[in-house]
Amino acid sequence: MPAVSVILPTCDRAALLPRALASLLRQTCDDFEVLLIDNNRREPPLAEQPALASWLADPRVRLFSGAVATNAAQARNVGLSAARGEWVSYLDDDDAYQPDKLARQLSLARVTSAPLVLCGAAFHLPGRLRRVQCDATQWTGDDVLLRARWNTPLLFHRHPGALRFDAALGAGEDAEFAHRLLHGSGAAAVPVVPAALVDIFPQLGPRVNAAAGPQLRAAARILAVRRGEFSRGARRRFVLATLLISAKRAGAPARCAEIGWRLWRESRGADWRTSANALLFCVPGLRRWLVS
Repeated sequence: MPAVSVILPTCDRAALLPRALASLLRQTCDDFEVLLIDNNRREPPLAEQPALASWLADPRVRLFSGAVATNAAQARNVGLSAARGEWVSYLDDDDAYQPDKLARQLSLARVTSAPLVLCGAAFHLPGRLRRVQCDATQWTGDDVLLRARWNTPLLFHRHPGALRFDAALGAGEDAEFAHRLLHGSGAAAVPVVPAALVDIFPQLGPRVNAAAGPQLRAAARILAVRRGEFSRGARRRFVLATLLISAKRAGAPARCAEIGWRLWRESRGADWRTSANALLFCVPGLRRWLVS
């Protein structure tokens, strides 16, 4: 059985898929499988696309067709049910891994015996590159709630058994899943490979998960699951940051300014970027320059 199962859902973006697959198949760690979840609706099934034939012929790639998942979380659950690896990682079809991504996270997971480890990422934005989560080797205490980045491609965890993503959430399900996994394992720290091992290419246009409601529900779930594990101040900052996301997605600059000021004051300036990004997001012409 492979050491790592990489779950790669895709939906109607066959033109982007070769970059993701190429980044997987050039990993320095060779003990892995790729679970490619074909959830195409408008485009032909992947197996019928000649341009992908050479990628699909690689013995490490297992193709799952006709998933008929309503969202990415449900597609990832299809992969989790089929994963044979001791460890699980994820990749979105529009993103890519650095060649040593799996090797470095697998090594860290084995050395620390942690159930979940993270890594950094590089966001490729128009005219600039922003690296995140490259300044710490682990998260503990309130930082697990406030500073850890839970983007699904950054997650690397032990096979979760029966644990699955909550597909009903629609947004924030990656963080909610990670917190349930950590709480269930009793892990007090989350090790991090402090390097940008994932390249994230945000796609222009409307967001699939633009509604604020799912994000608020996910945040409430996290606080309920991990009740008593974080300080009162951290919980307040977490709630304000979530409300800020809601105001940002609603395109309400006055509300962003109000909550952003409260968050800046509560964090004593530590969350200035979150506050500034939310406010500038509401200004026409600037959204494409910001990371949410």
